[in-house]
Amino acid sequence: MEEPNPFKVWDRMQPRYRYAVLATLAFLGSVAVGATDFRWATPVWAIAGLGAAFLCIYAFPSVWRYLIHLGLIYVFMAVGTVLPLFYLDLAPLFIGALVLLHILAVLTAFNLIKDVNLSRRAYHVAAAKDGKWAPYVPMGLWLLAVVLWMVLVDLSMWGFSSWAQHGASKAGYLASEVMLVLLIPYILDVPERAFGGKGADFRPRVSLSEVGAETKKVMKKLVTRSPKESSAAAVRRKGLLRRPPAAVAPRTMPEGAKSCPACGSDLRQDVRRCPECYKANDFAWCPVSEHYIIACPACGRPTVYGEDRCRHCGHGLAVEYACPSCGRATPLGRWGRA
Repeated sequence: MEEPNPFKVWDRMQPRYRYAVLATLAFLGSVAVGATDFRWATPVWAIAGLGAAFLCIYAFPSVWRYLIHLGLIYVFMAVGTVLPLFYLDLAPLFIGALVLLHILAVLTAFNLIKDVNLSRRAYHVAAAKDGKWAPYVPMGLWLLAVVLWMVLVDLSMWGFSSWAQHGASKAGYLASEVMLVLLIPYILDVPERAFGGKGADFRPRVSLSEVGAETKKVMKKLVTRSPKESSAAAVRRKGLLRRPPAAVAPRTMPEGAKSCPACGSDLRQDVRRCPECYKANDFAWCPVSEHYIIACPACGRPTVYGEDRCRHCGHGLAVEYACPSCGRATPLGRWGRA
């Protein structure tokens, strides 16, 4: 039996992930050099940082520009935090600058989050328009990573001030900087997977020009549509989907399901969108027991979603629900409201 060779992992790795590893190592090298006292530490630190940023262009070809957002957030928060710490006698004078620069950092982060979410939504609209499949990439942890980036910048500057002024240990500063470096590939990789389509190792699902055009349409749609109008209805009204409405919203409610099998209450209709193909589906919902009622895959009779077995035939039920449009199975918790 052939022993596993760890070096073959590098050979099997996609080219852009190789560049991501090299960029991370370059960033870590710049942090290590910046914490030393030798003569050429500053220019080496700057060159290593610029080299790492250049490698990010190849590692994240569609979203590398977001590295500029992260850099601006770092600069705004770092300058705003360091000034009062280094000039304690003039600290009251710099309180206004601290607040103003932190507000600018928050606005920059908000612009980054808004751009990523709009681009992801426009990517799915463009994919649906061309009949292509767009993968669903959750953004919850990514949003927390952006918030964590801002918190770590402040912690890093506190550690830097304690080390530079009072001779304290540089461990806190270095730990914060290392965590910031490790967050960079994650913050850039999530939107790259969500709507990236550029690079030799990618299959271009939707061109970037289409994503830009559809982003403008999505922004206009969000501004002009009424609050009660669903996103799927707005897309159909704008003529972005070539398929008829009947193909977009197939019926998934069990036949003859009028009352909840759990409590006997009248059922209501709830429309939710598949996270994989973004097609709207009708579900039976009990407002009293707060259960979704689905058709049993074995007997076809209405049963309660989330239970282990069908109430009628005892057939085992899965947590994942198969979309009737694309056939991909996902938990109903990931299905967004249409």
